[in-house]
Amino acid sequence: MIKSNLRKILFAFIAIIFVFSITSSVFATDATGNTIILNTVETENTVSTPETNDDSVYANTSLEVVENNVCTINVGDYGEFTKQITEYNASEKSVTLTLTMTNLKTVEESQKDVEIFFVIDNSSSMLQTYEDTTRKQSVINSADSLIGKLFASNPKVKVGIVGFSSLDSAQGQTEGTINDAQLISDLTNSETEVEQALTSLSNLEVGPRTNIDAGLTIAQNNFSDEENIDRYIILLTDGVPNNTTTGISMTYSGEVTTVTRSRIESIENSGISIIGAMINLDSEKEEPTTHKTYRELSEEIFGTEENSTLTQYFYIPDDEIENTIVNDIFDSLIIRTDNTLRNITITDYFPQEIIDNFDFEYVASPNIGTVSQEINAENNSITWNIELLSEGETATLSYKLTLKEDYDQNIIDVVLPTNTHVDITGETPDGEIDKTSDVSPTIVVKYEKPAEPENPVDNTIIPDTKLPQTGQTVAWFLVIATVLVAVMGGRMLILNKEKHNNDNNK
Repeated sequence: MIKSNLRKILFAFIAIIFVFSITSSVFATDATGNTIILNTVETENTVSTPETNDDSVYANTSLEVVENNVCTINVGDYGEFTKQITEYNASEKSVTLTLTMTNLKTVEESQKDVEIFFVIDNSSSMLQTYEDTTRKQSVINSADSLIGKLFASNPKVKVGIVGFSSLDSAQGQTEGTINDAQLISDLTNSETEVEQALTSLSNLEVGPRTNIDAGLTIAQNNFSDEENIDRYIILLTDGVPNNTTTGISMTYSGEVTTVTRSRIESIENSGISIIGAMINLDSEKEEPTTHKTYRELSEEIFGTEENSTLTQYFYIPDDEIENTIVNDIFDSLIIRTDNTLRNITITDYFPQEIIDNFDFEYVASPNIGTVSQEINAENNSITWNIELLSEGETATLSYKLTLKEDYDQNIIDVVLPTNTHVDITGETPDGEIDKTSDVSPTIVVKYEKPAEPENPVDNTIIPDTKLPQTGQTVAWFLVIATVLVAVMGGRMLILNKEKHNNDNNK
């Protein structure tokens, strides 16, 4: 019985020692008595990957340009539209796209060869004053300003000056002939020469009567014979003609009207355009011999503003001399070919992936025209309107696309076009335009997973408290256990021997 119990006790101690020696964890306590895991030994090394949050995804994301395709739309021979990536910012994960619309025509191509004669009334009625300036001088000053605008707009323009009036026969002049007009300056493209001619006209003696026929004839006879030239006569007068080059003088209406009107029609039919201004003509005062108002006599020759025998005609008061001559007559002259592009509308349509995953902002306002302030949510587009685009002008517009931090990760490695298509409508000198293109610069979002470390990461938290030496603890435990086993083993042998002796004594 004793032997059996000792065996059980011995077996238990051996088992405790075995378990203690093979356990995978050794414990120690710190100064406060808290138990701390010191070491973990595993049969197989494993690495755990932490869950990736949005910030780390964005930090390891890059934006790349796949192909900087240039979206190009040609507008005949007049213009060209382009859209392309002009800047890429890797750290910002953004691309800048620039839209341009260019008028391909040059100013030189639009300038025409033009000849213009100013035929200016020098009769005595032109000496009437308005605001301390004679009508004659107001007309000459305005003509000078108009000529300055003409040369500034087209250096190919040539200008000549003719003055007309009639002098009394008693002064030895031949009234009612071509001599009632004077060529003050032949055609020239020198602004200085024209200004000198106008000064000469200012100082020229005036005559009592008006021979418009003579002035128109002098101008017509002094145009060049060159082909492909636009020709104009600008007639500036304040009175109805009362003589002609046929010898008829000092009479209104009748033959004077017929001859002057015929001269106008002949000149217009020859390809020379006449633009005239009748200044301060009284629409109520009657001419004594005909009992017609001066306005009625004028309309027999020149017609009305709405239905004129001239290319264009103006009836103006003294206070409108400058504006009519400098601006209205200038607008009536065609000294340039119209190569202007008008009412251009450019619509840029974005894919939904761009709308959802990129922030949009304009880099700067367009240098010409206006653009919608934000993307149209109904059709994902912006619209750029250009009212006028003159020869050689280039309109530009730039915007930036920046990847959002919370972008949809399903677009990673997907090639993204920056537009579905671009539409252009508008007008050229040849007619309306309506064109589209689906060519687009493309980009791609890339994600690079962070590299895994070569060795397992020890995530054990170890406080600064100095810990006991766990190896020594195990050794002392084994020594004590061994001594106990030895003592118990010896005790068991003594007990067995005593039992044996007792059995023999019986």
